[in-house]
Amino acid sequence: MTLFGTITAIVVAVCISIFLGPYGIIVLISLTFGLVLSTHVRNKEIYSDLQRIKEKLGIEDKDDFNMSDEAIEQELEQYMEPDEKDSKTKNDL
Repeated sequence: MTLFGTITAIVVAVCISIFLGPYGIIVLISLTFGLVLSTHVRNKEIYSDLQRIKEKLGIEDKDDFNMSDEAIEQELEQYMEPDEKDSKTKNDL
C-alpha cells in the first residue's frame, strides 16, 4: 500500500510539473507544506487523545529524572539494606 502511494505521488508530481511548467514546482511545494501541516495537526490530536485516555485510566508517566531528594534517599536506603544484611552475615562467619 505504501509503495503504491509513493509511486502515485511521484507520477502526480511529474504530471503537475509537466503541465504547469514553472508554476508546477510552486504547487508541489504548497501541496507538500499542506501535507506536512496536516500530519502535524493530526499527530497533535492523537497525542491529546492519548493523554485523555491515560488520565481516564489513571496511567501516569514516570519521570525518574525529576525525583525529589527524599525519593532519591528512600530508593538508596532500599538498595543499601540488602548490602548491610550481607555484610553482617559475612562478619558473623
